Amino acid sequence: MQQFNALLTSHIDLQLYILIGIAICYILAHQYRTNSILRYVDVCLNYIPVLTHEFGHILFNKISGGRAKDLVIVVSPTEREQTLQQGYAVTSSASRLSQIITTLGGYIMPPLMLYIGVLTIKHDYASLFVGAYILIFIYFLFLTSRKVMPLIILIILAGLLYFIFQYHQDLLTSQLISIVIHYILGVLLGEVLQSSWTIMRLTFNSRITEWDGSALRDLTHLPVICFSVLWIAINLYTLYTVWNVLSITQPYFQS
Repeated sequence: MQQFNALLTSHIDLQLYILIGIAICYILAHQYRTNSILRYVDVCLNYIPVLTHEFGHILFNKISGGRAKDLVIVVSPTEREQTLQQGYAVTSSASRLSQIITTLGGYIMPPLMLYIGVLTIKHDYASLFVGAYILIFIYFLFLTSRKVMPLIILIILAGLLYFIFQYHQDLLTSQLISIVIHYILGVLLGEVLQSSWTIMRLTFNSRITEWDGSALRDLTHLPVICFSVLWIAINLYTLYTVWNVLSITQPYFQS
């Protein structure tokens, strides 16, 4: 129990340059995903952001009284190119309002999780953030119709947890948690930046494209730009707030 409590309250020193570096790699891999190697790097780096986005749809669907049927993350680069989908959530909504809330949740979830992650680290509860993602992943495993890759990842996670509690390597455990935290927050930071650009591009795209913004336009009869402004405002506010939290927590983040 003492080791478990120490794990929950382990202190993580966030390195801003590492987060920015991971975010840049995330954005570059996404922009050059047609490359034969980077297409696989892109899948690896945006697995968690895609899971977060699609889980956002499901969470907001549940909150609004709906029911989740499936959650899929597309891990084949070829399938992604053919379908233009990185993942998708299948839900049933109780009403039109439920559909609207469900659709809004996708782009809200990544900045929300980025903020929660930094906040938990500020109060030395970084492991709770990792634990939240483990719970999300377990829920995803039970719900998804494509279980092979999630099962492989779960086996790896179980092995790491077994190692942590079996061999009592406190320093290695702290380093492992630090790596996981930096990775998750780094790719979420990259997703928040990347999605802001994607939202703007889709909003002003002259071609007919089906995405969350167009779905909300059809549901509400409001212009797409209304929702784009909302999502981008949330992203910018999150980036501003996260920077302030990090600056207060660690003085060397200050300019």
